[in-house]
Amino acid sequence: MEEIKEKPKLTILREMEVGEVRQFPAEEMNSIKSMCSAFGFQWGKRFATATNREERTISVTRIE
Repeated sequence: MEEIKEKPKLTILREMEVGEVRQFPAEEMNSIKSMCSAFGFQWGKRFATATNREERTISVTRIE
């Protein structure tokens, strides 16, 4: 059986288009927010984040 590999989180963020939304598990919140801030600045992109306590997820939206 072939294993399906998920792209690294940094690659996912780099490839996001404006208006695109991606969700990540709550356990990854600190690293995701840090990546959005630091790499968004380096790449000239802006991201917004929102948490969902019921689903235990963090949503990232590319806004610019």
